[in-house]
Amino acid sequence: MRRFRHSCVVFALGLHAATALAAGVSGAQERAAREFLAAMASGSPIAVAQSLHPDDLHRLRVAIAERLRADAALGDHNARQRLFGEASNLGEIERLTDVNFFAALGVRLRYPGRPFAKVHGLEAVRDGDKLVHVVMRGEQPEGRGKTRVVTLVTLMPYGKDWMAAVPSEIEAQIEDLIDGRDPAVGLAPRRVAAPAGSPAAGAPPAVNTAEMRTLLANAATALIDGRCDDYYGDYMSPDFRRTTSTNALHALVKSCERSDSQRETLIAALHIVQDSAPVFDRGGGRAIYDTTGRGLPFDRFVLERIDNRWYIAE
Repeated sequence: MRRFRHSCVVFALGLHAATALAAGVSGAQERAAREFLAAMASGSPIAVAQSLHPDDLHRLRVAIAERLRADAALGDHNARQRLFGEASNLGEIERLTDVNFFAALGVRLRYPGRPFAKVHGLEAVRDGDKLVHVVMRGEQPEGRGKTRVVTLVTLMPYGKDWMAAVPSEIEAQIEDLIDGRDPAVGLAPRRVAAPAGSPAAGAPPAVNTAEMRTLLANAATALIDGRCDDYYGDYMSPDFRRTTSTNALHALVKSCERSDSQRETLIAALHIVQDSAPVFDRGGGRAIYDTTGRGLPFDRFVLERIDNRWYIAE
């Protein structure tokens, strides 16, 4: 009996301690969690970055930058390329703001979440001195189903308010990228097969023609040799040159000649496009390449054919 009473006392004390750690969700905590869940549901890396606590976002950036610098000192560029793309440059990465840093690598991440019409805080559980885990219940917008979804958001104090901490799931995905691991099950992008009989079903991917590959190779050679005049004069589209003022063209050439980094970026773009599948439009006279997430400062690269010759359009 004494042993039973002792067990009851221990259980009661444990229950009291757990209750002391949990509390109701304040209005400020609920608002911060709602903003973070909306950012995750948007799938926008910028929106997610802006919803995160600046100190925690900065911590993440510093840790990754230190890893990239250490790898670069050893001649290892794998982690940088996995996070920012093969055309990325460590110097340019280090100059990014915390938000832009996350946005640049964030295109490789998945943001599990769904939009909610309403969210309500159920419980807030403290984790140490800074973190609070808030349990939220969300109601989906009309037409999205009636199931109320329970989710967890980790918050940090931000003055009198709160902001979301970097989710552990996001940090785990970043570790997977750095170490070259496949995404966890359920986080890998899934390709939906085209319906049988549709034009896309079984259609072979578009490829660069021999003429397009020759253009790209010659343009890259001109830049490698420092012949920026030739790049803008011979390989850029006549339409581009016609709509760009003489002063602006002169400035582009001079900037190309002075900046090794700019030439390296253009050369990397040409090499990436050479090995990429374009989407053709305008009757096959225009080729558009998606360069999102390849470490380039632009999301697409375009070629166009004029008088049976291919040029760089933009």
